[in-house]
Amino acid sequence: MAKKSSKLNGQEYQPPYQFWHEPQFWADECVSRGMTYLQRHFYRALLQAAFYCSTRPYLPISDDELWKLADAGSLENWVQNKDAILIKFQKTTVRSVEVLSHKRLMRDWIKLIEGSEKQSKRRSGKRTQKAKSTVGEEPSENDRDSDIEANEDEL
Repeated sequence: MAKKSSKLNGQEYQPPYQFWHEPQFWADECVSRGMTYLQRHFYRALLQAAFYCSTRPYLPISDDELWKLADAGSLENWVQNKDAILIKFQKTTVRSVEVLSHKRLMRDWIKLIEGSEKQSKRRSGKRTQKAKSTVGEEPSENDRDSDIEANEDEL
């Protein structure tokens, strides 16, 4: 069995949550004044889908995939509205595949990856410290009461 890479590149990582900046979303005039309510819905759905789709943190460029990720209801509905939405994304190539990128989404993705790596290091550091602290020491005796007071009736 091949060893799985420990480096998080976005394909292995699924974030437990997403950053969402509602005031920032509405502060963008292109979104608040340039899109209809339906286009805003598609745009928001794409931003959220980018964290969990197969090309994460990017979006595929195929309309056949985008209309589903945008929750557009139909390909025709997507095609009628996509121009106002796709203006917010940039085409880029990642590993020889053309995808859509979004500036704020990429910033948030990097923060999530960095936070996950810090947590992982913190957890592995605690395990290492616990293992090192007991090596060569005699087990402690539990023959005296601890300083913790508790009412056993409440248990």
